[in-house]
Amino acid sequence: MPLIQEKLAPPPLPVSLVARPRLNDHFVLDERVRVLLVMAPPGYGKSTLVAERLPALEQTASWLRLDACDDQPARFAAYFAAALARLCREHLAVSPPAVDDALPFDAQLETWLAGLPAEASPCRLVIDEFEHIRHPTIVEGLTHWLRHQPRWLTLTLVSRTRPALGLPAMRLRGELEEIDVAQLALDQEEAQTLCAEQLSFPPTRVSLERALRLTEGWPMALTWLIERTTTRAGFDALLERLSGAHPDFVAWFDDLLNASLDAADQELLLQLGVLERFSPPLVARLLDGDRVTQRLEALEQTGLFLHRPDPHDQWCRFHVLFAQYLRHRRHELSLDTQRRLHGRASQAWLALGDPALALAQAIEADDPDALVALLEDQGPYLLAHGHFALLARALATLGEPRVGASPRLTLIHGWVSHAQYQFDRTTQAIGWIEAQLDEPAWQELAAEFATLRAQLAINQGDAERAAPLAEHALTLPARYLAATPVSAGAILCESRFVQGHLEESLTRIQAVEQEARHIGDDQLMLWALCHHSETLVAQGRLQAAFDIQERAFAHIERCGLGRLPVAEFLHRIRSQLLWEWHRLDEAEQAALAGIAVLDNQGEHWTLQCHVVLAKVAQARGDQGQCADHIRRLRKILAEGDYHIDWRANAHATLLAWWQANDDRDAVARWLQEAPPAEPDTASNHFAQANVRNHARALMLLGRPDEARALLEALEAQAERFGLVTDANRNRLCLATLEWQCGHQAAALDHLSVALELASRTGLIGSFLRLGRPLVEMLGALGEGSELDELSRARAERLIELAGRQRDFGRAVRLMLDDTVIADIVARPDVPELIRTSPLTRREWQILGLIHAGLSNEQIAEQLSVAPTTVKTHIRSLYQKQNIRRREEAIALAGDLLARIQGE
Repeated sequence: MPLIQEKLAPPPLPVSLVARPRLNDHFVLDERVRVLLVMAPPGYGKSTLVAERLPALEQTASWLRLDACDDQPARFAAYFAAALARLCREHLAVSPPAVDDALPFDAQLETWLAGLPAEASPCRLVIDEFEHIRHPTIVEGLTHWLRHQPRWLTLTLVSRTRPALGLPAMRLRGELEEIDVAQLALDQEEAQTLCAEQLSFPPTRVSLERALRLTEGWPMALTWLIERTTTRAGFDALLERLSGAHPDFVAWFDDLLNASLDAADQELLLQLGVLERFSPPLVARLLDGDRVTQRLEALEQTGLFLHRPDPHDQWCRFHVLFAQYLRHRRHELSLDTQRRLHGRASQAWLALGDPALALAQAIEADDPDALVALLEDQGPYLLAHGHFALLARALATLGEPRVGASPRLTLIHGWVSHAQYQFDRTTQAIGWIEAQLDEPAWQELAAEFATLRAQLAINQGDAERAAPLAEHALTLPARYLAATPVSAGAILCESRFVQGHLEESLTRIQAVEQEARHIGDDQLMLWALCHHSETLVAQGRLQAAFDIQERAFAHIERCGLGRLPVAEFLHRIRSQLLWEWHRLDEAEQAALAGIAVLDNQGEHWTLQCHVVLAKVAQARGDQGQCADHIRRLRKILAEGDYHIDWRANAHATLLAWWQANDDRDAVARWLQEAPPAEPDTASNHFAQANVRNHARALMLLGRPDEARALLEALEAQAERFGLVTDANRNRLCLATLEWQCGHQAAALDHLSVALELASRTGLIGSFLRLGRPLVEMLGALGEGSELDELSRARAERLIELAGRQRDFGRAVRLMLDDTVIADIVARPDVPELIRTSPLTRREWQILGLIHAGLSNEQIAEQLSVAPTTVKTHIRSLYQKQNIRRREEAIALAGDLLARIQGE
């Protein structure tokens, strides 16, 4: 039989290849391991991974790539023998096995096994696309082969399905190594490398991480995104349309199902498509018929996008894009069938104790009475667990007349619209309440309604109205939402915070924490911890605030709150604090984590996290990334109605951007449209920030006298209310203002007070935001005044950090270029390790960029190499110089530069 030689060679590698060294441990040639199984649905790069890794690891292998025609014993035997022959000739230097067509397949395998040497160097026999093999003779023969396979040989199987070769027993004996979907999904660094190699304008971290979430790291889907875009904006636009219902994916999935499943199994898939996750007991409730478990197992064996997140559990789910495709194809089922399935699924989820999934199915079941009953019964649970978007969908399905006729549904509508910042709709709900409050059924919820009115008032910035409403709610019994008294107490606490009564607010929030813990309201407990932290920040106690945040993260972990919207609150305030401490990488990660929490809630929720990302990009001098975040900020601000706290924070970042780009026209326009500056009522951090924004804008527009009046009034209020952190920032603004006006003595007096306050607050980011004037002022202050030891050390640290900052539009100078390197190595006083373990030119460059304060990602961008390459150079650099931490590398580079500069 003539053999196609192409099937006996590894597949050609794609032009843009992402190396995946993180999977190396799975490729260790261990004589205990008989089989390496690489198993995943199509499009996960299984064959590419093996074909790329084996040469990189210098592992000898012979290949056999199968197709559907090879599921015949004689044909398979011919190709298997050819692959084995190549291994014998090229690696073992023994005679290849003889093929005797007269012998049955199992007898030929015996002959070949007997002809292999007992000892040899480790190698692999790779069989690709093994899912085509189902013939019992071949399967039985290979099972026998594996029992007697020589220890130096590892059979490497690449398959969409799990081969029936006795692998469970091998797993128990430690003879099986596996790479599955979870390992094959691209991680953030690999996706970034893929983009960097194919896109001239790689997407932002926010967009890339969102793409990874929406695709679950499926390489084919990410490649589809990348190949169809050439700009960041184009990538973002296509990302918004990414769905399993996109025509490209629909056509691909159609072909896949038609080639893999018969009509009955395709119908089963469509029926299962109504579920987000499922198990045999749940499917038995959903579908008529028997053999449910066997049918599910058969589906798993098809190699489609059916995942078991926990291999030890019976629950399964579809890949997110495949699930969207199945929902798109539901029209192939009759409308009555769809409604019946959704109704049954809702009842099943309710019986299994998951009201959220029950509600999601009830929305689709088109049964308004059942939906109302479920909402009224489970509303308190769903509110307490943060299912606001789901509740909004359910209420929209019922319509306003039905919602407005029910006091419970109206209350739910009010809280849901408030949670989604739709304050006009919250006002609408309160209008319905006030119009019907004389009715007995509505009077029963008087405590709940008063609490809702108080919450709306506080979000509108009216603490004077919110406080008495919350106090009134505390005098009434709660009859529907058990957490009402604790919520009212929290609103009263927030009112005191807004009014500037920080100590009273702190005392009250600690009581709220205890009450929330007592009633078991985990979400309210998390909110209380976050508000506790914000109060401590306002008092200038940032380390204490950080410690409270640590308690909050432990609470999230313990109670499984990581996906609730309130978790974003914690990530956001953590990112803000870390930015202020100039821990930029950690601040960025915290902000990205906050955005990930809100991925399904809508971009308007992510305003504060984008503010932090823009501030991080500004601090790094990364103009491209910062511009993208500013674009998003302005879009989100234009589309939403936000509390002054959020707007003031965003406006401060916009002003810094306009200042960096010398866009005074934008500053002037902002000043005309900005919220009014009212320093005499600035009793909280956001009112202080808003007035400070006005002062900064006036300074940029050359109106220093007006700015000075605002800042001096603001500082008096900060001192009155104990707003220590704001006092610190106000002093910095005053110092900058007086420096610009040429009033050096006054400027240095303000800066000296700011440094003293910073000994309590730990502020760094607010100092560095001043840019070049900060270094000039600190230098003058160090020369002409008596600073205490702590303030002097802080000033020196700030000068060092400011010196590393990049200005927008300026390339990073490779401080350790060839001339400098030669100067360093020639000096007699350099460390001995520099001579005995010389660095390569690239390692010198990377050391210089580390000293300049760049992250690994920025270094990769600067040098036009992959982040993995940077990591490899850093690892080598650290080993040569016995360095353990980045701080040691920075210190080494600083010491070397100081020597040649004569400092």
